[in-house]
Amino acid sequence: MADYVTDVQKLYVAYFSRPGDPEGVAFWANQMATNPAAYQNISAAFSTSAEYRAAYANMSNSAVVTEIYDNLFGRAAEQAGINFWVDKLDKGIITIDNMVTTIAAGAQGSDLFAYNAKVATAVKFTERIDLPAEKAAYSGDAALKIAVDYIAAVKDLQSAAMGNDPGNIDAAIARMSGTPTGMEEIQVVGLPEDGGW
Repeated sequence: MADYVTDVQKLYVAYFSRPGDPEGVAFWANQMATNPAAYQNISAAFSTSAEYRAAYANMSNSAVVTEIYDNLFGRAAEQAGINFWVDKLDKGIITIDNMVTTIAAGAQGSDLFAYNAKVATAVKFTERIDLPAEKAAYSGDAALKIAVDYIAAVKDLQSAAMGNDPGNIDAAIARMSGTPTGMEEIQVVGLPEDGGW
């Protein structure tokens, strides 16, 4: 089941730039385990979902391609890449759901590292949403924004290490649920209370 979980998280990162919620990941992973065509079906479902439509509403094909590069690789798309994919979209050669998975599958070098790091972080993030209050809190625009920002910060080796740190993940989840982490009142001894140096 772990391989299917990773595959599902790849789609959450590609389409929504965030980790999947525990119930959604479990549901879609089960679909993959029982249906050979599930990956394509999930891609199609994600690309027509309300969340996806809201994120990409009224965007040109060029803007959609640019956003997908950012979601997958944490970088701006090069103009040649934008032109290539926009041409295919404009001509109807490829659809957005196929394009997202095709771009992800073709990642190389630092792009491949960034995408895999985002997916690995998403897997760990979802695993740590394990309490009923945390599961309930992982909905709504504010909570999803925290998760999107968390995954967006993962771009290289250092940010991947920070993103996979359980304490950092738990702090982000606590912000989603409004639960204090105990970190807010920490003061380093010897520094002024106003934080000045």
